[in-house]
Amino acid sequence: MRYSGKLLTEVSTEMNGTRLSRRDVLSRMGAVAGLAWCWNPERLAAAGNPAGSFLLSRQGCGRATGYSESNKIITWRRRTHVAWLDSPPEGFRVRVRSYDRGTGEWSSTVTVGHAYDNHGGPALTIDSDGYLHIVYYPHHHAMCYRRSRRPGDSSEWEEEVRFGERLTYPTLVCGPDDTLFLSARRSYPDRPWEVELWERAPRRQWQRRRALLKSRHPGYSHFQESLAWGPDHRTLHLCCRFHERSDSQAYGRLQTVAYLVSPDAGRTWTRSDGTQVSLPATPDSAEVLARGGVDQSRLLRAGALSVDVGGRPHAVYSDEEGGRSRLILVRPNGDGSWDRTDLSRFLPVRWKGRLLLAPAGVTFTSSGGMVITAQIEPPVDGASTWGGPGNEVVAFRSPDKGRNFTVSLVSRPDGNRAHWLPNIERPTGHNRVPGKPGVLYTGGGPGKTNKDLLSNQVLFSRG
Repeated sequence: MRYSGKLLTEVSTEMNGTRLSRRDVLSRMGAVAGLAWCWNPERLAAAGNPAGSFLLSRQGCGRATGYSESNKIITWRRRTHVAWLDSPPEGFRVRVRSYDRGTGEWSSTVTVGHAYDNHGGPALTIDSDGYLHIVYYPHHHAMCYRRSRRPGDSSEWEEEVRFGERLTYPTLVCGPDDTLFLSARRSYPDRPWEVELWERAPRRQWQRRRALLKSRHPGYSHFQESLAWGPDHRTLHLCCRFHERSDSQAYGRLQTVAYLVSPDAGRTWTRSDGTQVSLPATPDSAEVLARGGVDQSRLLRAGALSVDVGGRPHAVYSDEEGGRSRLILVRPNGDGSWDRTDLSRFLPVRWKGRLLLAPAGVTFTSSGGMVITAQIEPPVDGASTWGGPGNEVVAFRSPDKGRNFTVSLVSRPDGNRAHWLPNIERPTGHNRVPGKPGVLYTGGGPGKTNKDLLSNQVLFSRG
């Protein structure tokens, strides 16, 4: 069983100041030693034949391209715009660059704004006129928002606007009338944490609509929610991972992967079979796809979902149990049942036994192709592999709507450097994903605290 190194940072910084050593965390959570597998970077590279990647920055922070649910890549007409989080000596900075697909040239780096720590990275979308919209900054603070001054141009931005309080982890999509929809976690000192849904109509202020999700227990919680439009640009789909009941001896005793859908742009929400769900939804009322957590010795993580041209949502989540892991692709049948595909079975023979995990994301290209990115890691030996050497980014591509997949490496293996935190380009309302969707990922480690200023690589690949 593998326990994420996020345990070592989140628990120490967000749970009443309690700090556990790596040995304490692993022993208290009952981690078991994995098998001693050979993880040879040269052989792995030969097996996957990874494509070249462009180095955007050498100042990436410990979550430079996290989190997969926050879209960071937008292609509009001839340009692809990307956003990430750097940590130069002066502090955490949200950066953007743009790629001209006609000339093959990258713009210079532009600083959009500051972030509170390595959790304050951006989410990006675009409206029907081509204006870029970006949110960023918080880790239990107000959200920051800016709009580009010109369509399709990331070089200048309008004045920064702040809204909300005690927010973290934004997602951002744009509606058919250019109304922006944002979800973010809301933390409380004395009651269960929630996910809030916000919206901003054109030329209006941000307004909190409602609490959308809610933990059943007070204290630290996490949700990993992602949003995606259906082809009618009115149906809004959501996948999440409720992460509840952390304490000094366990990080996430209860974990639940769940799904909701709104037929009317976020006003009412149901399960996939149309059953109405009262808000805020909990693991007791949302449509449950998987249950786990430390108490069940089964660790779950959700990835970013997308919707195909027929309106069928596709979500991914990882399932770790007994020192092994699976990456599961799930799709609803409309009657409350779900198709499930274990993507691990498509791994080449020489990759068998590796851990295939979220962060992950699924996307559909403008031609209808499906691409899924995830992390692949060496099996555990009793220590966390969170951001450690041996982490690599892989892509699954399906030519037949998810029945079969080919697998390749996105990153080029380096035995001394992790390649991880993949973020794949997804539709957010008015952008179309090209045949080779963009993938951002981080080269380097997580650091020891959320405030560490690092010099990680930030890399972009046309997956």
